[in-house]
Amino acid sequence: MDDDSYNSADGMELTSQGAGTYWYLPPECFVVGKEPPKISNKVDVWSVGVIFYQCLYGRKPFGHNQSQQDILQENTILKATDVQFPPKPVVTTEAKAFIRRCLAYHKEDRVDVLQLSSDPFLMPHIRKALGSSSAPLAPPLPSTSSCYGSSASD
Repeated sequence: MDDDSYNSADGMELTSQGAGTYWYLPPECFVVGKEPPKISNKVDVWSVGVIFYQCLYGRKPFGHNQSQQDILQENTILKATDVQFPPKPVVTTEAKAFIRRCLAYHKEDRVDVLQLSSDPFLMPHIRKALGSSSAPLAPPLPSTSSCYGSSASD
């Protein structure tokens, strides 16, 4: 399957097989077994949460000082059931709630890309970027990635 043929509206889910930069992958990408769990664009939403957290706090929310090997051996992401926020810098409750929605441990509890595009935290910023508070939003592009095809280092 190529990236151009994937359409999330088809209801297709990808498997969690593959590798990526572990700090940015959700727990479902680390589940092993006979039947790898199915994944969706919620993998990408988790990554957004990690990146946003890192932009605000200057560190990764899970496994910050660990190597990828340690993250895998110690099941760091599988144990990442709750995101912790440092006291500094001071971050708004709304921003923390946005991060929590992105980093929901269970994919069933995590928003998808479409829901994220209309998230209450983002809406004022999206409208401002579009130059109008009443401008219609373009639908988001479907996610085309699974748990990525190659391993990368920090």
